Amino acid sequence: MVTFDGGVTEAVVCQRHDRYRFVEADLGDQPRIARGGGYSYAAASFGGGSIVQDLRRFNRILRFDPEARTIEVEAGTTLAEVLEVTSRADLCLPVQPGYPAITIGGCIAANVHGKNPAREGTFVDCVADLTMFHPAYGLIRIGAGDSSGILELTCGGYGLTGVILAATLSLRPLTGHRVAVRRIRVSDLGESARLVEELSAENTFAYSWHDAVPRPRTFGRGFVFQGSMVGGSSPTGRVVPSYRPLTPEGRARLPFSFFGSLTSRALISAYWMAERSRPAMGETSVFDAMFPFARRSAYFRLFGRPGLAECQILVPSDDVSGFLRDVQHLLFSLRPPSLMMSLKAFRGRGRLLRFDGNGICVTLDLQRSPSTLDFLRRLDQLTVAAGGIPSIIKDSRLPASVVRACYPEYEQFRSRLQAMDPARLFRSELSNRLGL
Repeated sequence: MVTFDGGVTEAVVCQRHDRYRFVEADLGDQPRIARGGGYSYAAASFGGGSIVQDLRRFNRILRFDPEARTIEVEAGTTLAEVLEVTSRADLCLPVQPGYPAITIGGCIAANVHGKNPAREGTFVDCVADLTMFHPAYGLIRIGAGDSSGILELTCGGYGLTGVILAATLSLRPLTGHRVAVRRIRVSDLGESARLVEELSAENTFAYSWHDAVPRPRTFGRGFVFQGSMVGGSSPTGRVVPSYRPLTPEGRARLPFSFFGSLTSRALISAYWMAERSRPAMGETSVFDAMFPFARRSAYFRLFGRPGLAECQILVPSDDVSGFLRDVQHLLFSLRPPSLMMSLKAFRGRGRLLRFDGNGICVTLDLQRSPSTLDFLRRLDQLTVAAGGIPSIIKDSRLPASVVRACYPEYEQFRSRLQAMDPARLFRSELSNRLGL
């Protein structure tokens, strides 16, 4: 198996079950870990000597109550499968990460965020209850009022508390079936940070895209994308269109990376010019707004077998301007093969090892290379100094020392996990790397 970014590859024993009795089978002391769609950039669903339990065949819709605005699904159900059902009742999940084949179990385990975490929160805010299995406890069903703390530990627990089997999710009204998108041209990162914070409160989404190739004349130019739902009748045909699925293995099919020093500049400049030439206002489908890379996956495929490196860092708003200046200085000093940067606003309360809190999320994409890894080590230092937190699920090489320094409740998570599962039956490369 391989992480989506290509950073970790490991031969594993994989069980692809389709019956609960197989998940509950006695494996003795053998560690195990559940796996969904495999879209994590970190090895959270394999490695560490564990048997991988692939849950993608557990994809049934168990119960849908439009009046109560809830849906209960098995953990292997994808975001696209949920959207296909709920949109016909003018409902949707409030939090939608960026690819339709991501599973609900994966969303819970990683506590993912969507296009507007400043308004919608993170995935834990969608979870009304969940059903899971742990060999020491059997089947467990826990709700939001659970006093044991297992639900809190599981949402953002990276699959380490047991096998998530099903969940009841809270939905919100889908106020339109088209999305009006406004493109605001910006010339620097500081301007974008101010705009995304301002626009997030009243819009379906607000995020930015920036040229991050280290060139003095063009670095930081980009666009803020502001989206709002507009009217339209409920769909009569399929909501989810056909698209070519992107898998971790398929992403790495090209034996080389397309992104060299010249091609990177050309591609990023071409994208910027293409967006600049488009009308400032436009419309798109709900599907394409929620999952912008589903039908435009060539960007990820072009990284090829060498892979990409993506990091997400949540920086307090008061410190983001200085942090962005420091990142720019580091990029120009080391000149790693960086490509693009994005900003979005967050509002929340970070608990345990959840990527959540108040501030601006800075995302940076680079071609994977020795110079990139050196840059990321230096970026870790900037993150700690700025009081930021790095996304654990988006970085396959993030060291335990950085997580320990950035997440105030690291030790609390570790001790609570140890108390729940003293034998540590659920392990992965990620848990081993982070000392969990």
